[in-house]
Amino acid sequence: MAAYYTDKSQAYSTRKGPGAPGQIVTDYTIVAITTGMIDNANDEVGLFMVPKNAVILDVKVRVTDMDSSTGLLFDLGDSGDEDRLQAAFSGQAAGEFVVLPVTGFLYKYSADTRINLYVNTAATTAVAGTVYASITYAVDEAFSTTALTATT
Repeated sequence: MAAYYTDKSQAYSTRKGPGAPGQIVTDYTIVAITTGMIDNANDEVGLFMVPKNAVILDVKVRVTDMDSSTGLLFDLGDSGDEDRLQAAFSGQAAGEFVVLPVTGFLYKYSADTRINLYVNTAATTAVAGTVYASITYAVDEAFSTTALTATT
């Protein structure tokens, strides 16, 4: 397994930080993908760092055609759940993926976390390409997914 990183995925201190709690932050990146980055399942490309208490609101990914055959699939997530934000989307044909699954919507990170693009299924015939990605979140220490209790 190989891991690749962008400057935005290294340390929270090197990227733009949020202001007041609850402020919405959108980060984005464009990553050139080489054939060596997609030729093995479980290879990963670090795209972003999100800070502790980041509550995920939206993720968008667009990819160019990076497999002249039919095998390449990607996941988008973190080390705790490789497909928390997008599952098994194709890198075989150019496409845009904008649906955030239930596992990722309003998910709150408890620590600074790297968001990675994972190779779910390696390219059959890899072709260099590009990944365009954006992530939107709010940093909110008080946000909780605890169920509400009705007042009496």
